[in-house]
Amino acid sequence: MRIIVPVDGSAPATHAVVHALSLARNAQDAEILLVNVQSRETIEVSDVAAVISADADREAAARQSKKALRRAIGLCREAAVKFEARAELGPVAETIARLARELKADQIVMGTRGLGALRGLVLGSVATNVIHLARIPVTLVK
Repeated sequence: MRIIVPVDGSAPATHAVVHALSLARNAQDAEILLVNVQSRETIEVSDVAAVISADADREAAARQSKKALRRAIGLCREAAVKFEARAELGPVAETIARLARELKADQIVMGTRGLGALRGLVLGSVATNVIHLARIPVTLVK
């Protein structure tokens, strides 16, 4: 079983990692893929001001990804579950759905920031977009 867990360093993402670990412990040959996706919108404002090239974009994204993945990696190591961590650059929901297809994942487990219904409709959300784009089950964890 291959489970993709998008992480952004938030508490809901950490809860998703914990849930995915519980699923992985109960499945033979389970593997967790932790993925952090950075886009121009997710790179810190201070970094955006400094970005003047594609290489600088990648460097800023890599710094943000490393920070976002740190806690999730620690949890997977503590649980002694097979895992891989990846940093990606691109549109967040689309990149998560693409990885799920390319890696033949069985499930996506992700946190939600719990936006109110109206705010979620106006702004949209990564979780909602992943649900629409993914071809596999998506579990949302608060």
